[in-house]
Amino acid sequence: MQGVPGIVHPDSPLALGTENRILVYLCDFRNMEERYVLPQALTQKAIAFAAGVQRKHLSRYLDEMVRDGYLVEVKAHIEGEKQRMLAYYLAPRGWERAVAIKGRLAQVRVPIKIAGVVKEMTLEEIDRATSVHLTFSDIVREAMDVDELDLAVLETIDERRKRAMDERVKRLEEYARAVMTAWKDGRVTATERLLVEQLAQHLGVSHEEKTRIESQVMEDVLSTNRGIYRAVAAEALDHGSVPNPERELLEVLRKKLGLSANDCRLIETELARA
Repeated sequence: MQGVPGIVHPDSPLALGTENRILVYLCDFRNMEERYVLPQALTQKAIAFAAGVQRKHLSRYLDEMVRDGYLVEVKAHIEGEKQRMLAYYLAPRGWERAVAIKGRLAQVRVPIKIAGVVKEMTLEEIDRATSVHLTFSDIVREAMDVDELDLAVLETIDERRKRAMDERVKRLEEYARAVMTAWKDGRVTATERLLVEQLAQHLGVSHEEKTRIESQVMEDVLSTNRGIYRAVAAEALDHGSVPNPERELLEVLRKKLGLSANDCRLIETELARA
């Protein structure tokens, strides 16, 4: 029987609040403070999935847990990412609380259906009974949406995790394409900015992801001399014609970049029409 999505049945021995689910998840990652490059598993998107909380609500919990001394927040190099991102791991106070929660959960026996028969098993016994590796965090999250665990469903956890992450990547790629389209002429109009913001909300893109993607797009836009001139000229043309002092600076920039006067006139004409 299905329960309320995202809420563990109050009578369930696995009923944990969001903060405790985050602590239990991060308890599987030790000595992170010693690493220069951190795993994707410590980013907001991974924590949100593992803790079963919507990404748009996650920051509030993380900020409070950092403030209360349970988590450490760092801007770090992340495996597979070009730019540094926010990552989180347990502070000593968080470790103490997480270990206590896991100790309690280790003694809990919960109902689980195996081949149509309901049995009571500990979380460790459930892990041993599956062909995939499960963590306490995995089982707690799975218990959020059902009144009774099912071994066959638990067996598909890796596939569902991958599918959820792939879907997340597709959404971020869609947002990146929209930002690139908005920046293609070297500047973003108020209308384009509004549309991009609405798309970000629709796709559930976080503030950190927006900043990172826009920074990458700007880097691409400015990767050529024409792109650099276009971006600077867009600012100069923001209020119409270019004042003489700024025109002199644009001319100096043109020569520094090795662009022809005709190329720059064409760029400014395109910007004026936008």
